[in-house]
Amino acid sequence: QKSKMEPKTSLGKLGVIGIRKEDKSKWERRAAITPAQVKALLAKNPSLKFIVEPSPKRVFRDTEYAKAGAIISDDLSECSVIFGVKEVPKERLLPERTYVFFSHTIKAQDYNMPLLDKILEQKIRLIDYEKITDEKGNRLVAFGKFAGNAGAIDFLYGLGRLFLNKGHSTAFMNVSMSYSYLDLNMAKQNISMIAKEILEDGIPEEFAPLIFGITSRGRCSQGVMEILNLFPITEVDPDDLHKLFIDKKDPKHRTTIYVTIIETQHMVTPKDPGAKFDKKEYYDLPGKYEPIFHEKYLPYISCLFNCMYWDPKFHRLVTNEQMKDLTLEKKSRLLGVCEITCDFEGSIEFLKKFTTIDNPFYLYNPISGEVEDDINKYNDWMLFHAVDHLPTELASDASNYFGDKLSPFIENIALSDITKPFEEQGLSPEISRAVITWGGKLTPSFEYITRLRATNESLSKKAHHKTRMKALERATSFISIKLEGHLFDTKAINEMIDSLDVLDGIEFRVLDIEIGRKNGLSQAYIQIVSKDVKLFRKAIDTVFEIAEKNDIQVVEA
Repeated sequence: QKSKMEPKTSLGKLGVIGIRKEDKSKWERRAAITPAQVKALLAKNPSLKFIVEPSPKRVFRDTEYAKAGAIISDDLSECSVIFGVKEVPKERLLPERTYVFFSHTIKAQDYNMPLLDKILEQKIRLIDYEKITDEKGNRLVAFGKFAGNAGAIDFLYGLGRLFLNKGHSTAFMNVSMSYSYLDLNMAKQNISMIAKEILEDGIPEEFAPLIFGITSRGRCSQGVMEILNLFPITEVDPDDLHKLFIDKKDPKHRTTIYVTIIETQHMVTPKDPGAKFDKKEYYDLPGKYEPIFHEKYLPYISCLFNCMYWDPKFHRLVTNEQMKDLTLEKKSRLLGVCEITCDFEGSIEFLKKFTTIDNPFYLYNPISGEVEDDINKYNDWMLFHAVDHLPTELASDASNYFGDKLSPFIENIALSDITKPFEEQGLSPEISRAVITWGGKLTPSFEYITRLRATNESLSKKAHHKTRMKALERATSFISIKLEGHLFDTKAINEMIDSLDVLDGIEFRVLDIEIGRKNGLSQAYIQIVSKDVKLFRKAIDTVFEIAEKNDIQVVEA
């Protein structure tokens, strides 16, 4: 019996693998599969065939792929599967092939919905690296720590320029942007030599003690630490930062960079004075906690490397107002921010723009909120680095690491026949979990994208949900509600949005929609605000009534 999703025809030959040239950015030099990996796969299975699109900017030369056994050609029509890194332009898609790349569609991102529509129209089997996971949901194919590596190197380069603008020539002036090094090893060798100068020349007394704060302990944070560990550093517990200021003239401050790791317990504390911090409770019910980082730890930090995961349902690490107040009260030592996670106006609210590898920095005035691209214009503004495609700066290392993670799955994908019913295509469980589309339809695990897309489109038409958080916090009546249940199957979430939208005097926003994939249970957070107490109660009653009739669980968050 054939699957309902079985496509009628397939183009391309099984076992013929394409590697596309990257064309989203001039700086995108990475490759999903390297020449060494091509050679190893062909040695394992000589019946495979690789066709590589020529690219003069790719970090690996076309001749390297040719020596490894690949064919260099602009024509990928023979390929049954085509690997890339970034999204493929709609006009370059070949119908009824398998494409493997970072699609940025699984959250129904509006900017890539036209691409998804084209993929469905052309009956492409789309596999997304982000969803290649083990049974516990851990990602198996990613660029790892390289964003942290590149971000740290780039920021140290910028820090040298910032110090120079303030009248001090330091060892950091000898750090280059990460893309200028042949590879990570060369970068580390160079930085190790520069680090010795810190011991000899010292840190300017004006900036001592120099304290670097790093948020989280994930892969990105580990990448930052890999670079900072090349310097003479001392790791300090966040709760001991104040001790560094007992003697500001301690000679050690001139030859040491202090590093402190900021974790969730350093960001928030329970509102209930008698309660203890519980990470799981905070993730489930963030409204029971209040922020503390800006008061307790930020005043001691010189530079902040932001590597943390953040979602709008959580408190920000630092807001515009908090940063402004600290500056006005002369309680801030913050010289700059290396924003590696790049959440626009996210955990660090004053991330006002992304930067590029060509222009990696801008200056920010925390008092006026102004942004200035010329980093030489002011010497008393904060330095900001926010490049959102950092791993491509270390293109060789990042590609080798990524391809090593991907290689065990390549043959399985290449020999999988998309003309067969989905369950008979022979994909490994890890890859099967990552198939977004096939045969002109979303696969069952990703059918939620249609529902989420409709909700996103509905929300985009509503002005109220875009209200800024600072406006919400000033209101008379405010509530944050967590909803859990069949929000989309029953269309309860849409009914709530429509009902709230017609109430004049009510402002709301919907946050953190998580679609249930197997059992249909989903989660969402709604924040409601009004200066009219009666309207506020009516809005809450409306949400509860819709929730009750659809068996939706409601918890104040």
